[in-house]
Amino acid sequence: MKKYFNIGLLFATFILGTNNIYAAGDGPRVFWAVPVDTNVITPMYFNINSNYGFDDSLIIPNAEFETNIYALMYTRAISVGGNLGSISLIVPGAKVDAGVGNLPALQGKSSGLGDITLMGVFSLMGAPAYSKEEFSSYTPETIVDLLIAVTAPTGEYDADKLINLGTNRWSVRVGAPIMHFFSAGPGNSTSLEVQPSVTFFTDNDDTSLEQAPLYKLEAHLTHDFTMMFWGSVDAMFTAGGETTVNGLEKDNSQRSLGLGVSLGAFFSPTLGMTLSYGEIVSNNEHSQDGKMFRLTGKYLF
Repeated sequence: MKKYFNIGLLFATFILGTNNIYAAGDGPRVFWAVPVDTNVITPMYFNINSNYGFDDSLIIPNAEFETNIYALMYTRAISVGGNLGSISLIVPGAKVDAGVGNLPALQGKSSGLGDITLMGVFSLMGAPAYSKEEFSSYTPETIVDLLIAVTAPTGEYDADKLINLGTNRWSVRVGAPIMHFFSAGPGNSTSLEVQPSVTFFTDNDDTSLEQAPLYKLEAHLTHDFTMMFWGSVDAMFTAGGETTVNGLEKDNSQRSLGLGVSLGAFFSPTLGMTLSYGEIVSNNEHSQDGKMFRLTGKYLF
C-alpha cells in the first residue's frame, strides 16, 4: 500500500513557465518530492480568455485576448547538498487573437514561440535526496523549497506589432513553495500547499517600460478521491506590478483574486494527467480578469 503512494509521488514535477503560464499558477501537487535522477517530460496546454496577452504582468483594460499556449517542459531531479533539487527548462509557443472593442486598428493575432524559462527548485527542509530504492520508504510531512526562475527574452518581438509573444526583457522569479501533508497513503493523501513568490523585471528599452515587482500567493488544498483520482481547490492572489513608461508612473498597481478547481489522474506508474479550471473573482481595474483552462500531462522515466 505504501508502495502505491510513493509511485504517486513520482508524478510531482517542478513546473515553470512564461509570465502567462504563471498567470494560471504553478498548480497543485507540482512541488512534491521525487527520487533523485528522475526525468519528467511535461506537455502543457492552456486556453486563457482575459485582458492580457502572452505577458500576464501587463494588463490592457477593456481588451479581449484569447490565448492558446502549447508548452513542453523537461525536468531533471538532482541532489544538492544531500537535499532534493531540480532543474527545469520550458519552451512555450502560442496563438493569440486580440482586440479592443470593435476598432479594426486594435484587432490582431499572432503565433510563434514565447520566452524560454530555466528554473531551479531546491529543498530547504523535508525532502532528502533519496534514490528510488530509498524513496519507497519515504513519507512526507512538511516540505519547504526555494524556487528561482529566470525567463530570457528569446521569444518573437517587434515593437511595431500590436501583439508580441516575446517580452523583450528579462524576469527573475523567486518563491518559497511550502507543503504540509495531513495524511499520506494510498488513495488517502491530503495536503495543504502555499506558494508565495515575487517576480522582478528588467526594462523594455524599446518602449521605455519599467515595472515594479509583481507578488503572488498561490494555495491548494488537495485530496485523493480514490487510488486513481485526486482533486484540489485552488486560489491565487496577485498584487503590485505598477508600470512606468517614459518616466511617467501609470498608477496601475494590480490586485486580484482567482479561484479554481483541479482534477488529476494516474493512468500508470509513469503516466499522469491534470485538468484545471480557474477564473478571477475579485480585482481592481488594473488587474487580470477572465478565465483559464489548463491540461497537463506527465511522463516519467
